Amino acid sequence: MEHRDPVDPLRVLTGATGSGKKEVGLELARNLGAEVIGLDSVKVYRGLVVGAASPTQSEVDGVRTHLVGVVDPRETFSLGRYIDEVRSTVRQIEARGKSVLFLGGTPLYLQALLRGLFRGPPADPRLRRRLVEEAERFGVEALHARLAAFDPDAAGRILKRDFKRITRALEVYELTGRPISELQRTETRRPLDREFRVVALFCAPALLRRRQAERVDRMFAEGLVEEVRRLSEQGLLIGEPARAIGYREILAHLAGELTLQAAREAMLRSTWRLTVAQRKWFRRFPELVGVERREDSTLEELLEAVRLGFLR
Repeated sequence: MEHRDPVDPLRVLTGATGSGKKEVGLELARNLGAEVIGLDSVKVYRGLVVGAASPTQSEVDGVRTHLVGVVDPRETFSLGRYIDEVRSTVRQIEARGKSVLFLGGTPLYLQALLRGLFRGPPADPRLRRRLVEEAERFGVEALHARLAAFDPDAAGRILKRDFKRITRALEVYELTGRPISELQRTETRRPLDREFRVVALFCAPALLRRRQAERVDRMFAEGLVEEVRRLSEQGLLIGEPARAIGYREILAHLAGELTLQAAREAMLRSTWRLTVAQRKWFRRFPELVGVERREDSTLEELLEAVRLGFLR
């Protein structure tokens, strides 16, 4: 197919965990003839299917997807690598004459697309190992308190248990001697010089909590415990995948630290904390158009609302 100039806006469908964006996004991609690029820091890992709520083959049903299930869980997958992959993938999709739909709920990835990325120094494996050991010994909150002492701006934006972002901020400071918040203000560059149209699915809190509970119960019914056991036995649940919601709680259950019911309750609490954090992030994007999912919303109604949202 003949290459066309990339003049179309890049579409993004995001939203809170449990809002149903996967179902809506995949159907929207079918209707638009678009290819999907994942916007999710957990679904990117290979083998993390049930606990990551990754799309199954039947759900995908002809929609070409990218950056979903492509990275070995033992690898470190950085934001910088994600952006590099996105640049290449967007070029390839548009060279095929297709449009692009980003689909997922990782706000940090969304911020990098819309506002730019601070590259910073490459990761230092020895420093990373030391920070991991300190987190295991003293707790992630202790690392957050250390960050707050020299970079209160960054600490104010990062949740106290956001291990990945806390350790990256500490690493940047130790390697450069400058706070990451200062470097982000002065050295951030947009990865794609393109127009973005962003729509987010929202639900009323009571409805979202119920949907999240149904989502967690569905994961258990689909074999979450068995998936975590298998990945753990294969040595694949280390680093970031082991800290993802669902995986860390079931690992604790398998280690005898939590009953299965306690693991379920912990997953729900962690999911809601993530929801609160997502909402705070989304408020940073004035260009984001919200679409409300009501109790009686049909798929057709949501598709139409999302399509109209992309036109605003």
